[in-house]
Amino acid sequence: MRQISTMDQEQQVGLPFLYRAGHDRTAPLAVLLHGRAGTREVIWMFERHVPPGAAVLSLQAPLPEPPPLGGFSWWHLDSDEEERAEAVRQAIERMTNAIERFVESHQLEPVNRVALGFSQGAALISAALLSEKLRVNGAALLAGFVVEPSGPPAIHGVPKVFVAHGTRDEVISIERARRGAKFLENLGLPVTQVEDDVGHKVGVQGTRALKTWLNELIGQNLPAVE
Repeated sequence: MRQISTMDQEQQVGLPFLYRAGHDRTAPLAVLLHGRAGTREVIWMFERHVPPGAAVLSLQAPLPEPPPLGGFSWWHLDSDEEERAEAVRQAIERMTNAIERFVESHQLEPVNRVALGFSQGAALISAALLSEKLRVNGAALLAGFVVEPSGPPAIHGVPKVFVAHGTRDEVISIERARRGAKFLENLGLPVTQVEDDVGHKVGVQGTRALKTWLNELIGQNLPAVE
């Protein structure tokens, strides 16, 4: 059942969130990150692809977008390269700290973790992953791109990566997604890449492959949920 964060919980964690409890405190944890001008509710649509019994946490970005765009973003686009780099760094800190505070406040000990991000949320996951700030067993980059670090990348472990992208994406080109996937492969990460003939969204093939990938990564040995 979906739970909505209270004001006290948001102050404790640092960001608004939605949450689905796992079968127990050691259940795998899937973290969902929405894209630019999104919300915690928008990205929640991917919750149904996370295996039953796993916990799900959907975080909402801290920066409101003015009308008519609305929603929230992890960083604003109207900045120069130096400002953008600092904004990404701050977003990494806010996001990773929120995850750890959530885990601590709910007294969780997840056996493994996976992060799923759409568009800007996927970019944030990649940046955090390559700075060793995000420690997960897997990362799903959906209609997003890879933020390559300015210096040598530092990755905790060898997380598996899933990339789903539309060949007709008008926001983030398929060429950019392919370059990002190749960059991660060259670092030695196992990458599963799926392309659909769609725009800026996850297509049918990508959705099916994502569900299979999640089941293989965190769905093993989970108890049946009635």
